[in-house]
Amino acid sequence: MAMDPQRLKTQTGLFLQLCDVRRAAAAYELMYEAADMLERLPIPVLEGLRDYAKEQLKSRHGPLVLCERAYVEHLDELIKGAKHQERLLFRGITGISDDGEDKNKNEDGKGASV
Repeated sequence: MAMDPQRLKTQTGLFLQLCDVRRAAAAYELMYEAADMLERLPIPVLEGLRDYAKEQLKSRHGPLVLCERAYVEHLDELIKGAKHQERLLFRGITGISDDGEDKNKNEDGKGASV
């Protein structure tokens, strides 16, 4: 539902004067920026970060532990997705599937006839 433009203008100015609102908005945006950065990292870096985060989690206690566990799980999912994309790209370029067989070979091991 759209707001009245004048009311939106007034409320935006009022809310931006509140320090906590600005901090909350910044924290929310930083979370999404961090997620974008993670998606661009190479697999070995993601794996190193995941391993480091897992190790740090062993000695952590307090309210952020659940968040940190979710972070490790998110890294695991990113790694799985990146590896899957890497396999698809490799297969598309080389024609070699995950099991190491050439896609042009038939069951008898001979290449496809032309």
